Amino acid sequence: MALLEKAAGQGHAYAMFELAAIFHARKEYGPAAEWWTQGAEAGLPKAMFCLASLLDKGEGVAEPDPAAAAVWYRRAAGAGLGGAANNLSKMYTLGRGWAWQILPATLQTNVAGVKWRHMKWREHPNTQVTLCLPRHPPHVSPSVL
Repeated sequence: MALLEKAAGQGHAYAMFELAAIFHARKEYGPAAEWWTQGAEAGLPKAMFCLASLLDKGEGVAEPDPAAAAVWYRRAAGAGLGGAANNLSKMYTLGRGWAWQILPATLQTNVAGVKWRHMKWREHPNTQVTLCLPRHPPHVSPSVL
């Protein structure tokens, strides 16, 4: 552990990740969050994913922060981690971490239109695949759908 702490202290991102994993396994979430934050800021996708998971669950932080978790999941997904993309889609499906209030109305209308087309596609008798799209926000008029 001393070697990991030394390497992490010198800025080695993988050492930061492994050190955080050890703290997390011991259920010491505060230090795990600190080291995964440093690893994520250093650009390590696995650290981004784990930090997002902590933020989503509220472990090692004052309270759950779905918006921050979505940011880190998005970055990890952009770096190629499929699990991050999966968790991000689950968050969006549940309406968490999605800032509808700041999106332009035209984009909200476009998303609602995509959802409507998706629903019509699902009604086709030969359809066997179901897509996972975010729910429409409560302030989008049902007439748009």
